[in-house]
Amino acid sequence: MKLKTVLITGGVLVAAGLGYFGWRESRSQWIDAGYVGILYNATGGVQQKVLQPQRVVVGFRQRLYTYPTKLQSAKYVQATDEGEVKAADGILITTSENANTTFDVCVVYRVLPENALKVFGAFGPVDVQTIQSTHIRRAVKDVVNEVGPRYDVFELMGEKRGDFSAAATESLRKRMEPKGITVDSVMLMTAYPAVETKDKINRRINQYTEYEIALLRGQIAEVSRKTNVVIANAQNDATRITSATAKDQGLSQLRLQADGEAIEKWDGHLPEIRSGAGQTLVLDGGAMTARRAATVANTQGQKQ
Repeated sequence: MKLKTVLITGGVLVAAGLGYFGWRESRSQWIDAGYVGILYNATGGVQQKVLQPQRVVVGFRQRLYTYPTKLQSAKYVQATDEGEVKAADGILITTSENANTTFDVCVVYRVLPENALKVFGAFGPVDVQTIQSTHIRRAVKDVVNEVGPRYDVFELMGEKRGDFSAAATESLRKRMEPKGITVDSVMLMTAYPAVETKDKINRRINQYTEYEIALLRGQIAEVSRKTNVVIANAQNDATRITSATAKDQGLSQLRLQADGEAIEKWDGHLPEIRSGAGQTLVLDGGAMTARRAATVANTQGQKQ
């Protein structure tokens, strides 16, 4: 009897242990790395302890809510297969010219561990996905339409997009920080302008293109003008050099011609009276008479 009692007791304990182990495993949930958790009890309310990443046993009347401490991106986009809602979920922004343009918007945020209880107090017992798709989206819509009228649609699609994002980030941060959401940035992404806005964009692009073409044509004309000036100067220099060369060649030719004529007229005799450089000769009548006589004699000798 004692052995039977021991066996029965042991069996009950084992069954109870297995039952508790099975119940514990079935009620266990994990708080992953990069998240913190809040345990809510339907009867006692939220526990005031923020749970770090670990396995948590959640009772029958309890529920675990987790919040991301790592950066998260909430996307509100027109593509039906992306974003928080699988539908066209872009945000309409009204700009300074009263144009309503849909933009894809991305919000980067996180929850600091010390703000987890604040988030629960602000949004209640809802998960973070619901917070992203409803509460944050509503705040983003208010913020972008608060900042949007400071810019026109062309600026939001171009050079002022960064300024808009900075202003929207600051405004959304002020709205969400008291609720425990720390906003890192708000970014405009793809724009979906209306037909009339597209027409304005195309006209502006065409005007800008024509302006750039006019500038290029002006630059080409200026380069052509400078090229023509360089060519003209080069031609003038070539003409001047050619003229100077021809002149020098003409003078040389004349000298050669004169030398040739002098050679043809030479009688083969050197002059009897020679003067050196810087000398002055004074000839009397007798010298001239003697010179003529010598010339006559020479001429008669050549005839004979």
